[in-house]
Amino acid sequence: MKSHAVIAMPGRRAGRLLGALPDALTGIACVVVWIAPFAFGQGAVKTVVLMMLMEFLLVHGTGFFTAIAFMDDMSRGKRLLMMLGLLAFYATFIAAFAWMFRAWWPVWVFAWLVVAKATWVFSTPVGREQEMSRQMVTWAFSVVAYLAAVFGGVFLPVPEFGITADIVPTLGLPVGGEWVERPHTAVAGMAFYYFAIAAFKIWRGGKP
Repeated sequence: MKSHAVIAMPGRRAGRLLGALPDALTGIACVVVWIAPFAFGQGAVKTVVLMMLMEFLLVHGTGFFTAIAFMDDMSRGKRLLMMLGLLAFYATFIAAFAWMFRAWWPVWVFAWLVVAKATWVFSTPVGREQEMSRQMVTWAFSVVAYLAAVFGGVFLPVPEFGITADIVPTLGLPVGGEWVERPHTAVAGMAFYYFAIAAFKIWRGGKP
């Protein structure tokens, strides 16, 4: 019995680390862009600003998708139709982002963010009885972390580092607003958000 527990613990720990890895990598990339805004090309800052918008969609949709997935009193076909309807709804926003940025790369950014979330679900599987609780707790934490990232960037004295005011006009940001005029706040906020999510996934792991 003890030997099985010893074997299981490293596996569970590895699953937590694997599940948190995409978010940690995204957080590191945000820090790199914050310090050296052209390290990944001319559009790196624009990409991170867009990620903040897309993450809002994912945080908004996760609660709905989780609730639908666990509606056991509803047939699988109806649940699938509801999910497809939600996907179509959010796809219109992704299409709008792609049109606004005049490029297809927003689709790939969205796909990466989805993969980051799916990796955690499948790397640390738990029983169905625990899964909904775990997903809803994680969703609630992501809401809090996202709001902290957004409002922290607005109200806290976030350093500019490499994203200084003189280079903002060269970043190709398409619309006005706080994140366009002070894009370093969005980049800093996303770095905080993804590191917070990674730390939470490592801490929570397979716990409900």
